[in-house]
Parts: sequence; structure tokens; C-alpha cells
Amino acid sequence: MKFLSSVVDEMHKVTWPTLSQNIRDTAIVLTTSLIFALLFGAADWVFEQGITWLSK
Repeated sequence: MKFLSSVVDEMHKVTWPTLSQNIRDTAIVLTTSLIFALLFGAADWVFEQGITWLSK
């Protein structure tokens, strides 16, 4: 029981992000993920075209 009460005490000390901070951070993660997905997709397409060209 002491462990659980200490966990609750520590959780009260946490500084939780605001809704606007959560929205901003989520937008940053989604934007970064999209950019990397596009970059890796483009690189994959370029390599696929190169392999296809070399195998002709």
C-alpha cells in the first residue's frame, strides 16, 4: 500500500501539458512522420526504378 500511495503522491507532482501543447506536439509528430514517409517512399521508388533499369 505504501508503494501505491507514493505513486499517487508523485503523480500529483507531475506537470502535465496543456491541451494546446498536446495539439502542437501532435501536429509536429504527424507532420514529421508525413515528411519522412514521403522521403522514404521517394527513395524506394528511385531505387526500384534503378534496379528495374539495371535488370533490363
